Order: sequence, then structure tokens, then C-alpha cells
Amino acid sequence: MQEPHPSGTDTGAAERPVAVLVTRTGGFAGLTKRWRAEPPESEASEWIALISQCPWDAVETTGNPRGADRFTWAIHARCGEEHEHDAELADDDLVGAWRQLVDAVREWSRTVDADADRDRVSDRRNPSSSSPA
Repeated sequence: MQEPHPSGTDTGAAERPVAVLVTRTGGFAGLTKRWRAEPPESEASEWIALISQCPWDAVETTGNPRGADRFTWAIHARCGEEHEHDAELADDDLVGAWRQLVDAVREWSRTVDADADRDRVSDRRNPSSSSPA
């Protein structure tokens, strides 16, 4: 369970032990997409297991996709304050544990975005509930 910040304010994601950022570049239009997962401490062990399964030390950071209009994936993972990992993979190399981690981050991001959208719609439908009385 996350302990309250000494100042009495909740710092939220800033204190979360795990964060993963996935950036996909390239493709036909050369667009960049980003997904981020910052799960609460109660889910940290599941995420650390996903991160640990990836062969971080075995990846060659070439960032050179094989073929025209292919994606390049950059993955940055933080497990606590002292353990950070970075990898850059061609689309063809995003398999196994890498694919599982990226899919989990993308799903986390979609869920968080959907929750935020629901909150915004709810606030628009009930404007009096979001403004002070």
C-alpha cells in the first residue's frame, strides 16, 4: 500500500515503484505513438515479473528497422529508483517477452485513457458535481 506523502499530499505516480514507457516510431506515415503504464504498488510485482522476463542485456540497440515503413520500438522501464532498462527494437524483434510487455503497457494505457474519457463525459453531463458549491 502506498504511504501518504509526508506533506500530507498524494504525489500519485511520482512515487510508484514501476513505470514503463513504450514509443513506436516509423510506419508508412512516420508517426510516433507513446503508451505509458504506472501501475499502483499493489500490482508492482506482476509488472516487475513482466519486465524481468525481457532480455535487456541481450538486445542490440540498432534502431534500424529491416524494411521500408517498419516500426521501431523504444522501451524504457523503471523498477524502483535504482533499476532502469532501455531497449530499442525493430518490429521483427518485438516477440516473446518483449511483445507481452508492450501489449500490457498498451492495454494499461487504453484502460487509463478510457477511464479518463468516462470521467470527462460524466463531468460534462453533471457540471454541478465538478464545481464547488
